[in-house]
Amino acid sequence: MNILHILNKKKYQVSLIDTIPTEVDSMDDILFIDINSIFEEYGEIEKNIHVSWKRKDILDMDFYVIKNGILALKNLNPEYNFQISDNSDVDEYLQKNISSEDYELIKNKHIVEKIDLWRLLKIYNEGGFYMDIDRFYNIPLCEIIKPGVKCIIPTYQNVDFAQDIMISCSGNIFHKRAIELNLQRRRDGWTDILSLGPITYFHAVTEILTGKQMNRKPSDQKFDMLMKIISDSPYLDTYYEIPLYNTVVYRGDEIPFDKDEFYNECNVIHWDVTNPFDRKYVPK
Repeated sequence: MNILHILNKKKYQVSLIDTIPTEVDSMDDILFIDINSIFEEYGEIEKNIHVSWKRKDILDMDFYVIKNGILALKNLNPEYNFQISDNSDVDEYLQKNISSEDYELIKNKHIVEKIDLWRLLKIYNEGGFYMDIDRFYNIPLCEIIKPGVKCIIPTYQNVDFAQDIMISCSGNIFHKRAIELNLQRRRDGWTDILSLGPITYFHAVTEILTGKQMNRKPSDQKFDMLMKIISDSPYLDTYYEIPLYNTVVYRGDEIPFDKDEFYNECNVIHWDVTNPFDRKYVPK
């Protein structure tokens, strides 16, 4: 199958799910795709900010992670449409944007699993900015998004592309592919949240960039190659993140991180406490 033909935006009619590429074994396996011909047809990044939490009154809560996180995000970007979606909003959006058969497979899952798919659909359909609620923030988006850039894909060190933050125009092929993989793997019986979330996202983006999926924690050679593909494109950007205090959206003082206290106040248990760990689908 001609990957270049499939990835041309005008001809993007065939689902890549039909032939999931294998892990890149060597540099000889790389299919260098003309990513610019895809992204040059996209529009600008829309001025939308998407946030999700179980309740919508969190901006008034007295926690460092809120005041120096999503509240700062809202205040520093007044020109953006800022929207908090609660759990009911997430469920409603999923029902409207995936098939009834696919919704049946996710409707009773952990809310984090739902939000992992919801954020992909939100960014693909509406474009803009998404970040998890436990990130600090102090840089206006007008300083982050450079002229002409249509997608920013920060890395979590050299482990993977950060899935807890997304900055993109709508219609991005990265998110389209991640949605396809998420839904297909769910149909195939995958249950592990890490596998369906960050791992699948990394598979999707690396497949589009190189023609084949890479597993997380790639070799230095593969990681450098990914960074070169991105840096060579006028439409893509990245940032080597070292959380919590050196990220694409926050650089500054080491603020107290009271995430656990915030979670306790909201009666939220972190997803990794109850996640059914499915080793079959977690790459070593």
